[in-house]
Amino acid sequence: MRKLCLLALLLLLCVCMPLLVLEWLYRVQIVDTYRPELRAFNHAQILTDDGRPTLLLMGDSFTAGRTSYAGLLQETLQEWRVINAAVSGTGVLQTLYMAPHRFAQFHPSIFVYQVYVGNDLFDIRYPTNWRTISPLRNLYWLLANHLRIISYLNYRLGHLRAMPAVSQPRALSARGTTAAVATAEHTEAFAVEHYDARVKTYIRAEPALVEDSILVQNHRQQDYAVFLEQLEKLLALCKPAVCRAHILVIPHVCQVDEAYLTYLRQLGAHFSSPAALRLAEYPFLAGLRTRFAAWRHVQVLNPLPMLRTERAKHAVYYANDEHLNPRGQEAVAAFLVQQLNLR
Repeated sequence: MRKLCLLALLLLLCVCMPLLVLEWLYRVQIVDTYRPELRAFNHAQILTDDGRPTLLLMGDSFTAGRTSYAGLLQETLQEWRVINAAVSGTGVLQTLYMAPHRFAQFHPSIFVYQVYVGNDLFDIRYPTNWRTISPLRNLYWLLANHLRIISYLNYRLGHLRAMPAVSQPRALSARGTTAAVATAEHTEAFAVEHYDARVKTYIRAEPALVEDSILVQNHRQQDYAVFLEQLEKLLALCKPAVCRAHILVIPHVCQVDEAYLTYLRQLGAHFSSPAALRLAEYPFLAGLRTRFAAWRHVQVLNPLPMLRTERAKHAVYYANDEHLNPRGQEAVAAFLVQQLNLR
């Protein structure tokens, strides 16, 4: 019996020690684990200092990619060196791992960090729900809450699966399997069967996620506090004397288009205070303004009123995906140029 216990302990150490070493390497970024994204979303000449002031953009899949608002700014702001250092599927925790290297490399005059109301608190703490989610998914989320390297490895495995069918930039910015993303983005009418599979999984795990995130309530209130603490550390990298920072808060689609409340209910989402979701100054946004009110070099940018105005003319989000469509990306790019006074 003693030998079996020793053997079990040895096996546990053999599994845990490599993971702990990988976790440390990932967090300190001794190896730039997101270098492929940096190369994919920026032309080689942009990455070389050419004397122009630098605008550094970081965020998740709303920013990542050549066709995002960041890509549009690269094309139009010729007087600026626009660096797109966003990575799909990341939140403030992962951004904080890579940001010190990005600041040291590019020395930005302006830093824009894109926040997404819909799942940034989900990235702080993955939930468990043994009634509606598979045991394997629950186990994965439990481990990933403590070992962030696990979600990174899963992210890279997703790219390997997608690589044969797509070019590198698209694979690096894919939000799910290639087929699922393509279907979600190119289906013009809402349909439960076509909606983004990842979002449906999130809703099954936590039906009140969207509302609790927007209104900063219930268990997500504590996650929001962690989010703000980590965001402070990130923005502290932008020194007031040489850099100004902007927090670009992308609203959830249901805040822009009320029809999505009905759609999300069909997917299983719960809403107890739908009227509160229509507030222009909603709790998630208001909390950011309060937290950084004394930071004179930090500005919180709210594109929600602008996106509602644009939505009155045409759709700005995909019908079966919570991301901005090309018109939405164009609207955000124009909004940033105006708000940051880049011209």
